[in-house]
Amino acid sequence: MRALKVIPLASTIVVLGAVGIANAATGSYRDGPLTATFSASTLHPNCKQLWPVTVTATYHGHAAHATSFYQFLYNGSLVSTQNPWAHTSRNPQNRPWHFYGSYTDTTFGPFGALAVGQTIDVRAVVQDGRYTAYPGLYITVRSARGCRARRS
Repeated sequence: MRALKVIPLASTIVVLGAVGIANAATGSYRDGPLTATFSASTLHPNCKQLWPVTVTATYHGHAAHATSFYQFLYNGSLVSTQNPWAHTSRNPQNRPWHFYGSYTDTTFGPFGALAVGQTIDVRAVVQDGRYTAYPGLYITVRSARGCRARRS
């Protein structure tokens, strides 16, 4: 009797775990032996909320010593370049972030009212020696209460 209750519960946990993984978005890019990934929980962030992202770098399959910064492109044109944890106590000089293996930036976002409904290419620029990788994601910013897009 006890085993009958455990099997449906375990199946439910496996299915919910797979759904959670399926909702995550990941972009990868490879330049020679350097492989970098840029991942986030969704491709549709809310305009008023922070959007945590994770950047990972490997060199020949092993964790890499690398630097990273972000680029925001709209219709193929670069509109902004930002550094992880810009102007916070973690990065007060606002420089590219030095890391080993991976990091998760919990201060990424919010995007603001002008980005609502727009498709933006958000990417990390990951550098290790002479190799540079550009993993990124195409996102569409969603509106939220109190964050209305301005109409011209």
